[in-house]
Amino acid sequence: MRLAASPLALFVLLLASCAGSGHQRAPMPPLGASVPSDRCRVYVAREDTHAGSIRNVRVFDGDTEIGLIHEKEFLCWERKPGRGVGRAVFEGLSVDTRAVENVFDLPREPGTTGYYAIRILHSGHKPEVTLLSDEAGKALIDARSPASVR
Repeated sequence: MRLAASPLALFVLLLASCAGSGHQRAPMPPLGASVPSDRCRVYVAREDTHAGSIRNVRVFDGDTEIGLIHEKEFLCWERKPGRGVGRAVFEGLSVDTRAVENVFDLPREPGTTGYYAIRILHSGHKPEVTLLSDEAGKALIDARSPASVR
């Protein structure tokens, strides 16, 4: 019986090691503070879903990595106003990252805030990024914790 439990225990440990806590590489602005008139603020959080729940999502602003987000966490950063493209890459099972990434428009107007929800679809485990209303975005962020800043 002891030998039968060992493979199961190893499998559980392996699954747990696949998903660590997230982290943020970009500086995090003071939460709750007003957005400076020469910046845009971006919040990205994962929605509650079981698909991909043990995997992380890496978030980029253009070519700059913002951080790695796990369940129940959010990323927050400020950027210069202007056209920008965000990218979410699901760290899943595919070697071909085109199958597991998605792009989204970032806020462009000075002094504005964009709230984005990441949902992992069951089919293909592709991250889907949705721009939320301010009300829905604030509610999602309030239910999450910030990823640790590195």
